Amino acid sequence: MAGHKKQHFVPRVYLKAWCDPATPKGQEPYVWVFSKDGTHIRRKSPANLFAETDLYTIRAEDSSRNLVLERGLSQLEGEFASIRDTCLERTRMLSHQQHAYLCAFVAAARARTPALRDHISAQWGRALAMMDSMREWAKTATPEQKLAVPRIGKPANGQTLSYDEVKSMVDQPLQTMLRPSVDAQLPILLKMDLALLVATGSHRFITSDSPCVWLDPEAYKRPPMYRAPGLAYPTIEVSLPVSPRQLILLNWRGADGYFPAEDSMVDECNRVTRFHCVESFVNFENATLPVWFDPGIEPKHAGTH
Repeated sequence: MAGHKKQHFVPRVYLKAWCDPATPKGQEPYVWVFSKDGTHIRRKSPANLFAETDLYTIRAEDSSRNLVLERGLSQLEGEFASIRDTCLERTRMLSHQQHAYLCAFVAAARARTPALRDHISAQWGRALAMMDSMREWAKTATPEQKLAVPRIGKPANGQTLSYDEVKSMVDQPLQTMLRPSVDAQLPILLKMDLALLVATGSHRFITSDSPCVWLDPEAYKRPPMYRAPGLAYPTIEVSLPVSPRQLILLNWRGADGYFPAEDSMVDECNRVTRFHCVESFVNFENATLPVWFDPGIEPKHAGTH
């Protein structure tokens, strides 16, 4: 199974909405890609952007390639594109099934990036290093030394992870954690209010190499250990640009349905998107605004305040 080696962490069908409408006739449609600081600009086809080789491929012991994740993501991307074209662009109400697909796409957009892959691998890498150290120590430790090691009680949920399971999270973090991450997020996202901001002025939404942003504008008021954004916090906002004209904003504040977004609101959302990109952000034209690069005090969404 030699195909599907080039796997996108920001889907081509998603990025196509940002293709420059002024692309010359006969030329492959392209988007404008900017470095995070805006100093480097290039034109790229969505087909040649934000992809890695075998990013989601599960490798078996015999080196065969299992594409179940890649095929599942492809199906989800197709559902998203259909919903965007038939419902969102026409500001129509979503069915329960369409709502579920849209929330699943948002969850996957956060869970499928190389940035999250590297974060998971680094986190579990520390645990694996400790396990490796203990295994080496156990090779030469006396029975008395082993008995002297403090026993750790069983976790509250009764679940423990084996060495091979931890190693899998280090070696293949997306293959191991992508599906469980989406499964864990989806029931919560489905309960949140779904606001769709629609640009009404001349400004348009941008997107990035990490388009789904979790942002809690009130996090700085909490003690440091509780400042990481979490879906249970009442002030959390989950955003995902849908197209240059629209942006999803999941929230707990009762903002549900389509809302007009004036230029100042679009600019603030773009500031958040650019602030949270890893290396690059994307626009449909070769243009930026200074406000996108304003670090401010805390990046805040303007949609539900």
